[in-house]
Order: sequence, then structure tokens, then C-alpha cells
Amino acid sequence: MAYKWWLWQVGIMILITTTHQDEVVADSVEQPWQTVAEEGASLNRTLKFRFPRAPHLRVAAESWPPHVQVEAVSETTVDHERHRGLTVVRGPMADFLRELAASLNFTYSIVQGDGYWGAPDSNGTWNGMIGMVLRKEVDFGLGPFGLSHQRSQVVDFTMPILRELLHVLVTRPRPQADPWGFLSPFTWKVWVGVLGSLLMVAATMTTLHLGAHGSSFTTHLWTCYQIFVSQILIMHLHHVAIGAGWMGEGVLLRLTFGALTSLLAVKAVPIKYDSLRDVLDDPSLTLLMEGSTALTGLLQKAEDGVYGELAVAVKQRGVRMRASQLQEAAYTHLPGGTHAMFLETPPQTPGGCLSSLQPLIDARIAPVTTCFVFLRILAVREFGLHAVWTRRQTPNISHCLKMPTKLKFQEPYSILHLWAVFLLAAAGMLLASLVFLCELFLYHYSFTSA
Repeated sequence: MAYKWWLWQVGIMILITTTHQDEVVADSVEQPWQTVAEEGASLNRTLKFRFPRAPHLRVAAESWPPHVQVEAVSETTVDHERHRGLTVVRGPMADFLRELAASLNFTYSIVQGDGYWGAPDSNGTWNGMIGMVLRKEVDFGLGPFGLSHQRSQVVDFTMPILRELLHVLVTRPRPQADPWGFLSPFTWKVWVGVLGSLLMVAATMTTLHLGAHGSSFTTHLWTCYQIFVSQILIMHLHHVAIGAGWMGEGVLLRLTFGALTSLLAVKAVPIKYDSLRDVLDDPSLTLLMEGSTALTGLLQKAEDGVYGELAVAVKQRGVRMRASQLQEAAYTHLPGGTHAMFLETPPQTPGGCLSSLQPLIDARIAPVTTCFVFLRILAVREFGLHAVWTRRQTPNISHCLKMPTKLKFQEPYSILHLWAVFLLAAAGMLLASLVFLCELFLYHYSFTSA
């Protein structure tokens, strides 16, 4: 099972560190570790900076495979004895958080929220991880987060680490046999050219045989048609040029007919949805998307254009869900062909993938520890560490990056698959029968008249 992807490019963030200073929060007292970080930033030793005494930070995180997977460690787990009863994270972003903690010398605990990234309600109250940061329930949020102007008014973001694309996932139709596939290689202009070539060759042969007994344009045109349809031709050639031309034409036609015949075994995959417009024009599709994301924030303010239409469609036939529910929803609803899913990262499993692309993310952040996080994220990007972490989390990532363009099916062909060929054959037989009856009638009429 595979899905089509395309659409709109969106920035994604790594961490939300702190709120803006003018934001009203529950606790405006600066933490000790923030004071130490500010003092370290003034020394201009950003890469060498480490907290003298490791502070303990609270990190908000939500499951969003393959980037982040939040798990509650069971009490029966042997390998995580010291973490019994706590919440842990896995995935590329968890690896980044672990390396960042080791580099800056801090410990952390994971706090799971309501399952959303963060968006304001009608009263202006933020939910999700952004709301947790604003209420000082956590020190920062572990993304990746989508950057939007609305979010940037209340929180600060890190610098880019990856680039992410927004996808629309729909069911890829099964390959279907095209009864008229043998005509596909040639456009109508080519067929007109073939007809013109037959007429030109017939005219040339008529010119070369002027005055010969039984030589006429219709006779030579019929001869050219015999060669074109690979019929047996018994004729004495008096010109080497004509013989060589017929031989080359026969070889070329054999190759062409072989290619056309082989196309009968080729199945085509009809692409019903190839753009956002196609999705919007199908009112039967139910639209699935994450709630409280940068995209939903954009749709709240979109009034015209294609995104304005998308906002209306989401209100009428959209279903919003948590990020952790997307993968299950993809396997449950998409195969039926009645749903389309909007998301940044296609859902994947260790044994397969649901899309042809596993893109990276882009990000941007900021304040108290900006200088420290900036250079460390830059190092992660330059040395390709995130790609290594992603491959470790998703072993089939190279397969998902480039889906096969050819699908193999062991399915016998039926008359329904080849009805166009039989239709042409029947039409030819019917035409031949009519011509034969006309010849009999004319012969009988001429004989009676005589």
C-alpha cells in the first residue's frame, strides 16, 4: 500500500525554549539556570559552555513517529530499572535532546501533555505543548514544531535543523489494464504522418512505373497498405531503391508492431488526485489532519484562494486528531479511498512505508540559550547526525525515499482487458464481409446485365 504525496512546504521547529518577556505567564521569576546561561553567553564561549551544576529541566513532548515516540516505562521493564514509572522518549529528536543534555550538562524529565502541539482557542488560551510552556509547566518543548507568525508572538524557536514538507496522503489506485494502450505511443499527429507516408510512397511508385501495364495509384497504395499490415506480398521488383525501401519499412514495422503488442501487457495506474485542487473538488473525501498545528492556524485566517477553500472544506468535512493517532488512522481509513490525510511526515512502519518520501525538517529558535543551542544544532546539521538517527529509527528510510516506479502483478489477462483489440478485429472482419458481399452483388449484377 502506498500513497501519493505533494503540496505545500512548511517550516518545522525543534524546540520551544521560553516565552516572550511581554507574555503574561503564571510565574515570571527567572530560573537559576537561566541566570547562569546568561552569564555564560556574555563570556563568548558558546561551544565550551556547560552548566557548572547540572540543572533539571522539564521537557514537553508528544508522540509523532518517526521523529518522537513518547513511552511510559512499565514497572516490569528490566532494562530501564532506574526509570521505572517515568516517561521516556525515543527517535531522532530524543537522540538530539540526549546529546544536547550531555553537551550543556543538564538532566531532564519528559512531561506529556494533551496530545496537541499548540493553538489558541476562542478566548486566546493556548493548548498543547505551547500552552504548557506559557504556563511555565515545562521549561521548553521538544518538537518538531511548525513555525507560524501566530506562534512566534508568544514563544521563541530554535534555528533550522531540518526541512519538512506538508503532504496529502490518499490511496494509490490499483493498476488497471488499458484496452487502448497499444495506441498510446503514437499521437494523432504520428498517425497522420504514417498515412501521409503511405500516400507519398504510393505516389512515388506510380511515378516510377508510368506506362507499365497494370500500374496505377490505387494498385500501389494497396501494395503499401499490404506492407503496412504485414501481409504477404508477391511482386517482381524492377527497382533496387523500391526493394530496399520495402525491406527497411518491413523491419521497422515489425519492430513497431512488437512494441505496440507488448503494450497490451502494461497496466496503468490512474492518478485521480494530483494536486490540492483535485482533493478540494471531490466532496466525497473526508479530510483528516492534526489539530492545533501551524496548518490549522493558517486555515483560521485564510479567507480566499485555495487555502481559503481548504479552510471551508475542513469545517464541512474535516476531522482533527492528535499527532499520536495519525498512524493508526492512516492504516484504518486511507485504504478505503474515502479519506485524505494532511500531515508533515508520512507514517511508516519498520516493514514498510506509506509514502514515497521521508523529508527532513526546518527549524528556528531563540532566547536565553539561543547561542548555545544554535551552534550545537549547526553541528548536528553539518555532520549529518540527524540522518543517522533517522535511519536508525526507520531502517526502511531509503526505500521510502524512492518508491519503485514499476509494480509486478501475476494476474492473467481476460477478454475484458483486451476488448479493444477484439473490437478492432471484429470491426475489420465486418468491414471485410461487407466488401465481399458488395463484390458478389456487383459480380452478379454485371453477369446478369451481360
